[in-house]
Amino acid sequence: MSDFFPEEILEKILLRLPVKTLIIFTTVCKSWLSLIKASTFVQSHLCTTIDSYNQNDAHLLLLSAISYSKENISSEHHWLHWDSPEFGEYSKLSNPLSFSTPESDLCVFGTCNGLVCLEIYNRGSRYSSPAVIWNPCIRKIVKLPSPPSCFTSAEYRNYRKHESHGFGYDSHSNDYKVLRVVSLSDDHSDLSRFTTVVQVYSLARGSWRSLSASAVPVDLQGGGSERPDFVNGCLHMLEVRLDVYYDYQHQEHRKRGGDSFIAYFNLTTEVFGEIMIPEALRRDDCSISRYGESLALIKDTLYNPDDPANCGCDIWVMKEYGVAESWTFLYNIAMVQVTVYGFKRCGEVVLEEMDIANQRRMVSLDPKSKQIKVFGTENCNYYFMDSFLESLVLLDHPEATSYQ
Repeated sequence: MSDFFPEEILEKILLRLPVKTLIIFTTVCKSWLSLIKASTFVQSHLCTTIDSYNQNDAHLLLLSAISYSKENISSEHHWLHWDSPEFGEYSKLSNPLSFSTPESDLCVFGTCNGLVCLEIYNRGSRYSSPAVIWNPCIRKIVKLPSPPSCFTSAEYRNYRKHESHGFGYDSHSNDYKVLRVVSLSDDHSDLSRFTTVVQVYSLARGSWRSLSASAVPVDLQGGGSERPDFVNGCLHMLEVRLDVYYDYQHQEHRKRGGDSFIAYFNLTTEVFGEIMIPEALRRDDCSISRYGESLALIKDTLYNPDDPANCGCDIWVMKEYGVAESWTFLYNIAMVQVTVYGFKRCGEVVLEEMDIANQRRMVSLDPKSKQIKVFGTENCNYYFMDSFLESLVLLDHPEATSYQ
């Protein structure tokens, strides 16, 4: 075909083709392989795909779940679903690594521009470590080096580490970064701040770096069940304000939680900031989630048999990203117990519902009509959902390896 079309015309045609077709075309001839693997083409194809996604309804969602055998060996499951009211399955993804031990799981903690970031989680120690950046569409991975050790001295031996990881894209430098936050469960050794270390991995550099202690917010803590949400170039975490009080029984000062707020980490500047949440919710049991190009705040209300009608969760949305005054209450989800995994473009909520008999099911709920679509694979514990687009990212990376 290149004998009949000028190279610039051929490139324009190839830029509009899907990833799977382009991967097949890399086997046609060396000149096509060279063109498609070029960093400029990979980035141009990503921009073309994003523009195309914004102009049509062919959007995808990544869902991840885990199941366990009788021997307590875990199996990871990943699916792509259409981000539509029908919520049909687009494809099931094969796992990038053979990983089967009785103690550990390989779990997703973030996705961006077709890349998925995975961590190894040890169920016994509750310790986790970022392990792999994965592009399932081109079947390539980059294994991350071990992060720098921290809290290794004898004085920290009796404290448990709490760790959180986030993943996102720095558009200014065209780099993908992993955020690692490690804290100690120490409530009174240093009253000026929680004992927290922050490290950042750069895919472009292929290495980790540690932030200076002065750059780490006083109230930042690792751990918790939530994963940082990537929105508008930043990773967002719900944190609790540091509060110091005097313990008269032990005659010493200690730390405790106060008001909640959202801490964010800008992946370009690598600087932390804060977003306030509504004052009425600052002492409530809340979580956050991505909502389009902004954030949702989910206020949970535990089931009380004496007040069965007052349960489920309230959904608040920041209508204008970064503007605290734009937080708006949207609706209530009246269920016994709810775990929200995310929001579809059509406005439906994907969640896990648990009834008073502790029976669980995954559903997609239309908050306007209250209609529910039950989905999911039996005996699978779902834990992650986010938007996904197919891309060539990693095709040009020198450290990326293929898997079968």
